[in-house]
Amino acid sequence: LFMAHDTFTMGAPRSEKGQRANEFQRKIRLSKPFYASLYEVTNTQFTQFKQHTFSGPAGAPVTSIGWHEAAAYCNWLSKKENLLPFYYISGELVSGFNSQADGYRLLSEAEWEWLARKSGKARQTLFTWGNETTVPPLVANIADESAKGQVRYYVPGYNDKFAGVAPAGSFTVEPSGLYDQAGNVSEWVHDVYSIVPVASRTTETNPLGQSRGQSHVIKGANWKSGTITTLRPAFREGLSSGQDNVGFRIARYLYGGKNE
Repeated sequence: LFMAHDTFTMGAPRSEKGQRANEFQRKIRLSKPFYASLYEVTNTQFTQFKQHTFSGPAGAPVTSIGWHEAAAYCNWLSKKENLLPFYYISGELVSGFNSQADGYRLLSEAEWEWLARKSGKARQTLFTWGNETTVPPLVANIADESAKGQVRYYVPGYNDKFAGVAPAGSFTVEPSGLYDQAGNVSEWVHDVYSIVPVASRTTETNPLGQSRGQSHVIKGANWKSGTITTLRPAFREGLSSGQDNVGFRIARYLYGGKNE
């Protein structure tokens, strides 16, 4: 459970090494208590909801599923635990969401970045592990020496002992108390992907973004990430379908309604 009650700046300034133009800075206020799952959702957990052909161990994060499937998993779990479903689903597609629901959902982009960069720390950092550009030993499953020849970029001299996806929670717990935000698989988050910046003078409170869109945001490095750009939690991308290096974790508000 995270009682955020915090204000921070997500994104990155143009001066930051590795920054991309879609990482515009936004002033964020988080005021609603929320839960976030310690681990990324695994193959074992997902197949209880829907049969899915997966590679790798059963305890590894589920990958190659779309954003709408991840949202449907959240609703399935909400109904199973008698919580109010967060997403409105028509057929197999999400048509909107209920921001007042206490059911499971994907982390918002703002929550995800706050957890990775500021939660459990004295001050906000550039990377999940801190501000050092040198990756500490065994801190995350990223593109290491064993990925040489399989990926375009890798981190020289780094060895995380996994050439591909690793079982969830294989690495040290992060300052936030969560596992694997710094690597393993990138994660679908709730927000629709947009490259239209919000007015910088505006402080957004608990932003969830548009109700629907063609593509959604993914956050976090994965086992194929080997550059400063992609290892930073400010990195963001928009996808419209699943990939073998993208999974998700779940979240939910502590209370339904407008409680803060």
